[in-house]
Amino acid sequence: MAEGIKKILHVDDEPDIVYIIEFILTNGGFKVTKLTDSTKTISELLSDDYSLLILDLMMPKMDGFTILKLIRDEAKLKNLPVLILSSRYLSNDETEFLQSMSAYVMAKPFEPYRMLDKVREIITD
Repeated sequence: MAEGIKKILHVDDEPDIVYIIEFILTNGGFKVTKLTDSTKTISELLSDDYSLLILDLMMPKMDGFTILKLIRDEAKLKNLPVLILSSRYLSNDETEFLQSMSAYVMAKPFEPYRMLDKVREIITD
């Protein structure tokens, strides 16, 4: 892998979304690792240095809220930028929780160029 390429972990149980996001971000110059099994998220994040986690909220086995809480409890991961993608309506409590966990939120469906712009914005902050 070329030096300077940012690594992104994408966790989502929807194969079409995984494919689309990988395509967008790879063509945008990022290296993307994808997981469809949410229970492997923490171990994968601890095994490598990622610049960003893109996370779906509603997944079987372990939801995005739980994963986000576990990430923020890990010393190595507590400052990792997280972009939440969700197609569901978020309650005020859920929105407040995500804000308290310093997570960015983007609604599905999304425009590819907006996704890429948001990722670049987050990683360069």
